[in-house]
Amino acid sequence: MASRQALRLFIAAYAFILISVYALTASAQVQTLGEVSFAVPEGWEYEHPSGNDRATLSFSQDGNVWAMAVFKPLHSSGNPEADFRSAWAQDVRSMDAPEPIYDHNGTAGYSGRYGSTNTPDGGHYVYMCVLEAGQSAIPVLVVTPSRQTFNQLEPAILEFIEGVRIAPAKAQPAKKNITIADLVGEWHSGGESSVNYVDSHSGAYAGSSTVAHGAGYTIASDGSFTFRFAGLSNRQIIREQGSGTVELTPGFIAFHEKGTNHVTRYHFISYQSAVNGSTVLTLLGESYPAEAANISFYGERWIREASKK
Repeated sequence: MASRQALRLFIAAYAFILISVYALTASAQVQTLGEVSFAVPEGWEYEHPSGNDRATLSFSQDGNVWAMAVFKPLHSSGNPEADFRSAWAQDVRSMDAPEPIYDHNGTAGYSGRYGSTNTPDGGHYVYMCVLEAGQSAIPVLVVTPSRQTFNQLEPAILEFIEGVRIAPAKAQPAKKNITIADLVGEWHSGGESSVNYVDSHSGAYAGSSTVAHGAGYTIASDGSFTFRFAGLSNRQIIREQGSGTVELTPGFIAFHEKGTNHVTRYHFISYQSAVNGSTVLTLLGESYPAEAANISFYGERWIREASKK
């Protein structure tokens, strides 16, 4: 009975947050919670009552409401899984910690652990990520009506989590509009996947296939670029190189290769400063509609390392 009552209080508390958010909107940009800072996503509302141990954000669309809460950090034990369980017990309370708990490998932000579950009545989907930032563990809680509604905003939610910082680092809003000047430098991207095959009759190992690629683009201030590409497909190696010009149009980045009619176009998704000083450019191939599921599964992360001075 006590567990059910705690669960009702948890849901009621978040229902109150969703209904009564009244303060600052996305125009507030970067906000702070003690030594923690974060950038409010565009279109989200923000609230941090004086003396509260958390800051809350909410977004509503088509009758659905998404809520996020950033909590004051815990002291890190040095064991990310133990920190996750401690944060869950402290901030969720009404439910057992989810199983399994997964690694969160931040591209732009801190690493840590995450896990998720549905409330016992199925009325809400609860996701928590606990970020390991030196001596601190920062809990970020997300509550949505369902896993499906979480997926609808997953890229924005993860971008927010990737942007959380602890002093002396300071959060910066991800850019949604860029110029050629923002792209100057050397960018790298890549990925790989492998599949193992099993004989359907004997169950014995029957081979594998591997696909991997790496690309590098060097972009100059005048919009010209050079590129190198290397790919591996089942032991067959492909190498390409070339040059051309970059074109920016609303929502797109296009690479026009010199001496050919070939143009590679990407949806521009975001441009985010990483905690290690590098820059992360998120792109999506033009052939995919710029929808949340496609960004999550097919989005490319291009990395420009921090300049060495």
